[in-house]
Amino acid sequence: MAINNLSLKSIFLRFRWKISLTWLLVVLEAGFFLLFPLTMGKAIDDFLQKDMTGLVWLSVLALLSLLVGAGRRYYDTRIYSKIYAKISPELVDREKQRNSDVSVISARANLATEFVEFLEDSFPYIVESFIGLAGTIIIIFALNFKIFVAVVAATLLIGIIYALTSNKTYSLNSGFNEEIEKQVTVLSTNDKPAIRNHFNNVTKWSIKLSDLETTNFSISWIFLMGVLVYSIVATIQNGITAHGQIFAIVMYVFNYIEAVIALPLSYQQVIRLKEISNRLN
Repeated sequence: MAINNLSLKSIFLRFRWKISLTWLLVVLEAGFFLLFPLTMGKAIDDFLQKDMTGLVWLSVLALLSLLVGAGRRYYDTRIYSKIYAKISPELVDREKQRNSDVSVISARANLATEFVEFLEDSFPYIVESFIGLAGTIIIIFALNFKIFVAVVAATLLIGIIYALTSNKTYSLNSGFNEEIEKQVTVLSTNDKPAIRNHFNNVTKWSIKLSDLETTNFSISWIFLMGVLVYSIVATIQNGITAHGQIFAIVMYVFNYIEAVIALPLSYQQVIRLKEISNRLN
């Protein structure tokens, strides 16, 4: 039976128990990763006092992270491969019932793989980044309120930037996917100018998407570097002298920067999948 609707929501609802287990493992892995800067800071301070306790806890944390991370990746590969093997033939059957051209069927089958790839590769990264962002902001609040204010301000500003460009991102992805759907038809002809024009158009859409992403990233990076520099100054001015604690604060700010950079890029990917879902359905 052909699939009636293809979206991230429909795939999750259909395979919710299997996917939920992968998400649980992702959350555990992200939680362990969030504890690393604090544990490393304690290990440094303890070792300077000739105490091995911190190093023991760091080793335990590293082992738990390895077991959970390796287990998740082993499980993910098998589950999402089976999901892909089920939905792809169903999508092809549906498009044949609609009497779609071969070029459209081929293009949409390729586009459909992006949903499974997103769930397997990108979504765990999004969850890890979101947990890392939220957890890091909470820990920074506990460690230094001034840095916390700077972090929240930067987050809001970056969120506004990406929100204002979301419609543009959707429009550019629509133009790119529209051109991709023509590819098989164009390539089946011997019209060299048409083929050349097709690939020129694909390139133009890719460049426009990349330019928008670069602009957003560059503006965000300026805010984030300001937070990083300020965090170092604020930590020293706050009178903190313990090497491990200074290291932990700076590492949490760096982890915050890593998470803030990752989430908007993932948000743009979600917008792309939304356009693909609308196109397929």
